[in-house]
Amino acid sequence: MGNPIVHEYGQDKTILKFFDYKGAACVVPATMGVTQADGSKIVVAGTPFPSNDKNALGVLLATVDVTQGDAAGTYVYKGILDPAKLTANGVTISDAAKKAMPNVQIYGESYKVGE
Repeated sequence: MGNPIVHEYGQDKTILKFFDYKGAACVVPATMGVTQADGSKIVVAGTPFPSNDKNALGVLLATVDVTQGDAAGTYVYKGILDPAKLTANGVTISDAAKKAMPNVQIYGESYKVGE
């Protein structure tokens, strides 16, 4: 018998600087997860989806628990991200991913497609 699933209720912190955004539903694969000290497996908010390269479609709006396998999530494909929240989550977005997501901007950062 496995460990019980514990849920915390409340609103998750997102990685947005401003609330105005456009997003899409997605299935986050368990292979993207990082195992935590308590044995759970999560993908943190701000992680480029589906990969941190030229194939990025957007970034995850909120942290997704993939302990039990693939899980539903939302990725932001148009919006402004808060750099402090990305740093707090340990997320670094590659230049290739930034170029692949021209409508996802990091507040205070000037980035032009094609640089």
